[in-house]
Amino acid sequence: MAILGPTNMPSVFRKQDTDPLKLHAVNQLGGPSVAIEVTESQWEESIKTAMDFICQYFPLESKIAYFYTQPTVIEYDIPEDAYWIVKVSWDPVTTRIDSIFGAESFLFNIGNISGIQNMLLDYHLLLHYRKWSQRVLGTEGRWDFVSHSKIRLHPNPKSTFPVIVEYMPRVTEFQSPIARQLVMDMMVAETKIMLGHARRKFASFPAPDGSTITLDGAQLVTEGNEEKEKVRQKALLWGEPMMCHIA
Repeated sequence: MAILGPTNMPSVFRKQDTDPLKLHAVNQLGGPSVAIEVTESQWEESIKTAMDFICQYFPLESKIAYFYTQPTVIEYDIPEDAYWIVKVSWDPVTTRIDSIFGAESFLFNIGNISGIQNMLLDYHLLLHYRKWSQRVLGTEGRWDFVSHSKIRLHPNPKSTFPVIVEYMPRVTEFQSPIARQLVMDMMVAETKIMLGHARRKFASFPAPDGSTITLDGAQLVTEGNEEKEKVRQKALLWGEPMMCHIA
């Protein structure tokens, strides 16, 4: 008998009865003929690992949406085709470009800007100053999930600010068939590892007829780790060029 999670457990993806990743993993593991002892929180962790993986190696599969906040309104709908929210970016303090350069001029050059290089350097320093000061003062733009279709912004927006949402669509809407196959393979591998760790705690138990039933926990963990490594190697070979990040 499968282990079921609480019905009100929070989720970070849009739940649907025909979730392609979950159905693929269940079918590959022998369900529904064989019971799959995976809780809802474990399913979400497997999907998180698979989607984070595909975001890293196939970033062009992600989509961008934006909207503007309304004063004192903290809950907003997520895009209709969003399956996995990668990041929500918004700045509740300064968003106008003239305000930014006005503050930059006052803080670092006392009203005098000499050369584009100095301006860009000071602008870079200002961004870091604002980033860390917002964290210290608790004014950094944050967000969380209210439901499977809404997000909540923190702190309460006092004016109109742009909000940028980066998200991944459903796997069936991926442009690359290679990305679609790899994310499904990663989902199966991660689910095998979780299922194997659970079954490995009970290596065997007696059957009604007096025989012993042995579970395949250790084998599932080994297979899952091997399959994850194979998927990573394929992603390195077929994935999209990675961006160069300078710290």
